[in-house]
Amino acid sequence: MKLTLLIIVFVGLLSCSRSNQKQPTALNKQPLAADPNDLLDTTEFTFEDFGKLESYLAKNKINPSLLETIDFDCVILIYPSDKQIDEMKKEYGEEDFYIIADDNIFYQGTAIGIIDSVGIKHVTVTKQFLRLNGKSKTWELDIRKKNLPAWNILFFKTTKEPTIISSIDLTKSHIIEYFK
Repeated sequence: MKLTLLIIVFVGLLSCSRSNQKQPTALNKQPLAADPNDLLDTTEFTFEDFGKLESYLAKNKINPSLLETIDFDCVILIYPSDKQIDEMKKEYGEEDFYIIADDNIFYQGTAIGIIDSVGIKHVTVTKQFLRLNGKSKTWELDIRKKNLPAWNILFFKTTKEPTIISSIDLTKSHIIEYFK
């Protein structure tokens, strides 16, 4: 109960500090950046944006060295990069960061147990960008966008649009419904 309350308060605080700025636009409209830091998208998001695929769409042409490609049905587990961890430690302080990390790791672990019980393959991605090759469409996502959750879960089936879901909210029926 304490964990749930802490997460609700944390998410509430995050949503209070966000402004409603424009949503990300079309893919690959800008030239390839030589420096990975040039690719950082500083668009701010509201709490409602966290689960929207549009919030994750990459705006810039992607440097291939920063890209992972997935072309098979799976659940994609997203964990924070070292840089994101350092930023969170600075923003929240060491003690609060470890509380947040502990909660997220607990929920991700629980989610993995649920995913395994349904028999769906899961993978972990480590790069900043993710290309999802579907049967009729491709999506390029920036999974490290500033102000989006550092821990997250993405469902991908090559015949459907990807879906983002929080590990806190994940149920067996979510998985079955999406992958059926």
